[in-house]
Amino acid sequence: MLKITKEFNKENIKMLLAFEGENLPEFVGKKHGKITIDFANNLAYLFVEKDKQSLFELHHLIKDTFGEISYDFDLDFASFVKHFKQKEILRALISKIYFAKANLFKKSIDLDNKKDEEQKEKALNLVLGDSYEDLIEQANKYVIIAEQVNKTRNLQIMPENFLNSEMLAAKIAEDFSGIENLKVTTLTKKEIQDLGMNLLLSVNQGSTHEPRVVIVEYKGNPENTKSVSIVGKGITFDTGGVNTKGYHMEGMKYDMSGSVIAAYAVKSLALLKAKVNASAIMCITDNRINNDASLPENVYKSMSGKWVEVVDTDAEGRLVLADGLYYAASILKPSTIVDVATLTGSILVSLGNTYSGVFTENDAKYSKFEAASKLAQEKVWRMPMHEDFNKGNKGSKVADLASWSSTVKQDSSQAAMFLKEFTNGIDFIHCDVAGTADKAGEPQGELVATLVEFCLDQ
Repeated sequence: MLKITKEFNKENIKMLLAFEGENLPEFVGKKHGKITIDFANNLAYLFVEKDKQSLFELHHLIKDTFGEISYDFDLDFASFVKHFKQKEILRALISKIYFAKANLFKKSIDLDNKKDEEQKEKALNLVLGDSYEDLIEQANKYVIIAEQVNKTRNLQIMPENFLNSEMLAAKIAEDFSGIENLKVTTLTKKEIQDLGMNLLLSVNQGSTHEPRVVIVEYKGNPENTKSVSIVGKGITFDTGGVNTKGYHMEGMKYDMSGSVIAAYAVKSLALLKAKVNASAIMCITDNRINNDASLPENVYKSMSGKWVEVVDTDAEGRLVLADGLYYAASILKPSTIVDVATLTGSILVSLGNTYSGVFTENDAKYSKFEAASKLAQEKVWRMPMHEDFNKGNKGSKVADLASWSSTVKQDSSQAAMFLKEFTNGIDFIHCDVAGTADKAGEPQGELVATLVEFCLDQ
């Protein structure tokens, strides 16, 4: 993995970022991403074309270049800062190199046979030198966050038979143990029943595994009354329930992404020893079919006391989140509630795989969230919340709320308004990461860094 150092290693090849238009040696290859090595002088040049010198283009270049390397390299940080701000290029290098070099879950007979063999990884150092010594603390922060993003990604990619609801809760409890000021509480099915979290339980009815609610609490500044609770959707696999998705279930293991994004954002804050207070509520089950599975048009009483008609069992995410949001609002009582969920297909129509959709009625909170996303170098886009989108939710003839309605064509906003019903008037931000949690089957850990920066700004 990447090592942050002050001095160059004479045994390694020193790599410079070579921008088109600069005075470069003639032998340097002029193709974007091309590495030219001058073995005589122990130098390497990584070429960047003029029209690809933006920060996000550099993200792609870093991931493509440093996932697997054939030589030991020392990256000359001074050559990377010519066209970028120091902290932003530092974060880009650390976060994307960690992303590219992550050792994520994979099962293979080849890996099984090689597990006892010693495999020496090529050295990759980021050399700051004396000129940038003041960035060491910042670099350490970025490393901590990058490591937790990869832990998030590793859980995201696991198939359900390696990560059902009970397994996920157990893994979080184990990984989060022994960290100062960090408390993990796991609610069993009986405890969930006692709390009246019947919307979550309704989704779990068709499962062979018990549901879990995991509460992660970090108190880095107990005297401060401000806190953020992050509620995460944790559907370990989504068949759609009785309203089945049919053959189109690829990627449904990623439906638990919101829960681990929330949890690892809070863990990052604890490891950073941040002077803030934050919590995560993971609402975990799968959504599958058996003889006792919830049916469309069934009605259930939520933890808040509001009755909800289940119009479509494939709109299960908003059900589990509703009970999680009310748990946060009524028991943890934070000053801000955020939720993260792979919630709606319609957000993909609006924003594709490029932006995470962010919904809030609070302009000041959105400004802070957007600023946090820019620091984190993650793309978000504000989406509308308005009472017009709530008409379908309030259209049930047999309950206080309907879980879904075809009368509102923008389901992402409809879902956001449904969730708001369970927040007790607390400042609320909803994040729909259905398009960004994974991209073409590659887990992203998207918004972990943004949530960390957002909490740090409270």
